[in-house]
Amino acid sequence: MVKIDETVFHRLRALLHELTGNDMEEIVPESDLEEDLGLNLDVDLSRLVEAVNREFEIHLSEKTVYQELTEEAHPSVAELAKLIYDEYELG
Repeated sequence: MVKIDETVFHRLRALLHELTGNDMEEIVPESDLEEDLGLNLDVDLSRLVEAVNREFEIHLSEKTVYQELTEEAHPSVAELAKLIYDEYELG
């Protein structure tokens, strides 16, 4: 299990709620972005990365996000939150 920053998670959960329409309670760190939240990374990645970059005032590239999230069999909210934290805190 990936350890994630609580503040980043709560902001990401609100963002994913806006993008997917899922209830906030359904969006947990273990949630699979595709299977549980209904995102299709092949189609929705651009919109997701744009929203994340705007919300967190960072610059993640679509290529990096796609590579990192698809390394695992099931791209999770926790994996995305870790990418955001690393970029947000570490630059």
